[in-house]
Amino acid sequence: MALPPQLPPADDLYLTAHDSIRGKSLLSPATLGLGLGAALLGELMLWRRIDLVESELIVIDERPTGDAATTALLEQIRREAGQHGVRNWISYLSTGIATDLVERRLARGGLIQRQEKRGLLGTKVSFVPSDSMTAGWPATRIRTKVSRDEQLDVADLLLAGLILATGLDQQVLATLNARDRARLFDQFRRLFPAMLQQLVAHAEAAVGDAVMARRA
Repeated sequence: MALPPQLPPADDLYLTAHDSIRGKSLLSPATLGLGLGAALLGELMLWRRIDLVESELIVIDERPTGDAATTALLEQIRREAGQHGVRNWISYLSTGIATDLVERRLARGGLIQRQEKRGLLGTKVSFVPSDSMTAGWPATRIRTKVSRDEQLDVADLLLAGLILATGLDQQVLATLNARDRARLFDQFRRLFPAMLQQLVAHAEAAVGDAVMARRA
């Protein structure tokens, strides 16, 4: 049986952050949005469309990415160059924009299905995975490679970093032991580009701020 494909990091993070059967989110909407916002920015970095320089996003290639979600984001960053730092971009995208972009992309690819449920207070829209194996594959892939001491590629290191930054690891990487986690962090140290390390750090700080704000 062929294994499911590796998707863009934001898509993989979305699937990882939802129950693979019912599609229930494992994260709060705010935390999910922060993770997905950072993941979309990370995709633009991986595709060499933007750089992160001293907390500012710099467009280095204006060409469309071939993907509607990241092309729209790239154009907005280009139009507003120099006006916002990366933390502001992550926070802005977390307001539902990143989640909507990723859900639309996954739905277009047939990986999630829109469901509507009518109730007394109106219609509730949700998305459920089209295939539970595909939905569960990103987290399984990370766990398997780390436990076998296999090298993750940069896209999967970004995914793993954002799983940790959002606290999602407590649920989807709980089976990793101390040695496994040490191997993962060694890969971060040796193989993860500094720019993406900074992006993940900003995402983690934004998640921390959001948690503190909810508790205040």
